[in-house]
Amino acid sequence: KSQGATMYQQIQAPKTNMKKYLLLGSACLNAVLVVALCFMAFSSSQLSRSVSVNAIAGRRAAMMGGAAAAGLAANRMANAAVNPTSIFETNCGACHQGGGNNIITGHTLSKTAMEQYLDGGWNKEAIEYQIRNGKGPMPAWEGVLSDEEIKAMTEWVYEQSTGAFKDVN
Repeated sequence: KSQGATMYQQIQAPKTNMKKYLLLGSACLNAVLVVALCFMAFSSSQLSRSVSVNAIAGRRAAMMGGAAAAGLAANRMANAAVNPTSIFETNCGACHQGGGNNIITGHTLSKTAMEQYLDGGWNKEAIEYQIRNGKGPMPAWEGVLSDEEIKAMTEWVYEQSTGAFKDVN
């Protein structure tokens, strides 16, 4: 192969597992919490014989409600973990530092450059297509980033192209 051919060879993008680890840790913590609450709620050794059936049922319902609330909070925290700025810095920043392009001069993330160079022009669909499929030296991120992360990156790049990256050339 010639040197030019290897220069544009698609590279494997680093895989970020932070979200997977957060979800796994959250699920494990929830499982432990539910087991502990169930044990406390249904343990006959914890309950006095003089406690009414209604009080026992109320205690069990409150504990199960607490476990459900903890699970819901952990799920919301995991979904909020999508941080496009962090994804950009981790996966895109080496080539697109500050919205520029260290590989192909002029092919920046500014609106003006995308209108000129991006297949389909400057719009969210074209940006998402480029992120998912890559082109030339840019790797495809589909299968590396989740759909949720790709959508978040699409929105973020679109916003930055007229914001922080608008004057990058």
